[in-house]
Amino acid sequence: MKRSAIITVFLTIACFSYGQTKKVIFVCEHGAAKSFIATEYFNKLAKENNLDWKAECRATAPDSALTIATRNGLKSDNLYDPHRIPQKVSYEDTTSAEKIILFTKLPTDWHSDIETEDWSTTPGIDGSYEQRKEAIIKKLKELISSLR
Repeated sequence: MKRSAIITVFLTIACFSYGQTKKVIFVCEHGAAKSFIATEYFNKLAKENNLDWKAECRATAPDSALTIATRNGLKSDNLYDPHRIPQKVSYEDTTSAEKIILFTKLPTDWHSDIETEDWSTTPGIDGSYEQRKEAIIKKLKELISSLR
């Protein structure tokens, strides 16, 4: 292979790996409130702060839909996507993640080298939609600040 071709391949790989979006996964038990709220607000805040991060939400035992309070709250906050539903967390989901934020315990047989953070005892996390949202946003602002 010619030297110029090798350099081109190297630069192409470097550009793709440099520009890759990092991922954080929010996990709660049912995927119908906490992880969904956290994901929507994380993605909003990351975009506002020009961070190359994206969030996904997962559940250990997913419900079939969001809670009514979460759906209505996200609608009024202009963050509701009717096509998204709670999904079960899988090992494959986490292999490309940089961080996993937990609102529940992961299954005992779960093993991962990915950095995890437990937000399950955050004050206000089990309150109304507004209380939950405010508690999550407060934690998200700290997280966003640490990712800069």
